[in-house]
Amino acid sequence: MESYTVDQPISSMEELYVTYKPHLFSIAYRMLGSRSDAEDMVQDLFISMHGSHNENIHNMKSYLSKMMINRCLNELKSARKKRISYVGNWLPEPTVQLNEDRPLESVERHDTISYAFLILMDKLTPTERAVFILREVFAYEHSEISEMINKSEVNCRKIFSRVKKKVEDSSENNEMTTHHPVEEKELVTRFISAISNGNIQSLVDMLTEDVILFADGGGKVSAAVHPIFTRERVLKILNALSSNYFPETKATLVEVNDQPGVLLTKDGKTTAVICFEWDAPTKTIQRIYAMFNPDKLQHVINGS
Repeated sequence: MESYTVDQPISSMEELYVTYKPHLFSIAYRMLGSRSDAEDMVQDLFISMHGSHNENIHNMKSYLSKMMINRCLNELKSARKKRISYVGNWLPEPTVQLNEDRPLESVERHDTISYAFLILMDKLTPTERAVFILREVFAYEHSEISEMINKSEVNCRKIFSRVKKKVEDSSENNEMTTHHPVEEKELVTRFISAISNGNIQSLVDMLTEDVILFADGGGKVSAAVHPIFTRERVLKILNALSSNYFPETKATLVEVNDQPGVLLTKDGKTTAVICFEWDAPTKTIQRIYAMFNPDKLQHVINGS
């Protein structure tokens, strides 16, 4: 029998939805790396609850979180099978914010919604991801996590410790958690000017020697199916992007997962989203992530 602390009573399913949707969405997005799948998961969860009796649930937030985690774990097992047939690089769905719009404003720990964080989470097993997200992002106790994922508390502690070290090692290597918003905005603005005007060589000193470009077309549109390594080859790809997309395409500075990024639109429709990982000491780009897959851009606001 699970024991939860008592929540404030929720009077209706609608109030339940309004109260807990942001929290459940934030779990699902971090777990799945897909905004559209996360939204569907939240909708399906509440649909499944219609007509059920919730009077005996003493901690609704923990109860719903457990339901969401279990659904995400099942989805990830299925998704990994589907990923085998995915064409090219698989990247998480970006979240684009325009004009100070904050669709994830009620999400805990904004630094853990960065694109680099989602990339890192995708390298973990589903269980590792669940334990780390629940503990590090949402501060659940190990005893609660144990109940949510049906593993012993000791096992959960071991998993968290192992993943924490992986994350810290990645942070040290990639400076994932170190950001300089003002400088990054200036550099992204410069990036936009270069690709818009075809002046790609001006980006040479903005890229690390070992920069890598990842593009996700999902087999739906033309995009590099393998990562592009080294500054010289990345510059060639950016030059091709500039030649093929501009001047018909408009490039706009936006917030992508709470960090400066680029929104590409043509005739008022989104065609791509580009975001970056930075080498903090040199303030240069070490990873470029370019999302072209139209299925993963459906939620992005068009006509900006």
